[in-house]
Amino acid sequence: MPSLSSEELSSWIAEFRAHDAGDAADPRAIDVSWDGSLIDTALIVARLGTSGTEVYLKREIGGSPEWTVTFEARETDAQVSAEQVMTLATEVLAVGRLCAFLTERTAQHLREVAGRDGVPSTHG
Repeated sequence: MPSLSSEELSSWIAEFRAHDAGDAADPRAIDVSWDGSLIDTALIVARLGTSGTEVYLKREIGGSPEWTVTFEARETDAQVSAEQVMTLATEVLAVGRLCAFLTERTAQHLREVAGRDGVPSTHG
């Protein structure tokens, strides 16, 4: 799969936000073009406001449209109120929806690229 530019990822984030009212923890596309070994991947970073945890959404190398979420390890325990837990749950749910959206959007992108190149797509 051709690499996804940070501009393209940013436009997908904007598209997601326009259709999803949930708090997706201010996701940001990261430009990985500086590393030629990452040409077939993409990275988005978000911070969960309630816990301060960094969350990474990444598309793995290898042509699959699937995105995964990695939660940064915590050095200390987090003690929060019931209200904060519910807010955190909302943030995590929004990150899950963003991950699903990115997977769907990437599969669509793969089909479009395959169609332009005349190659049959094996993704969704």
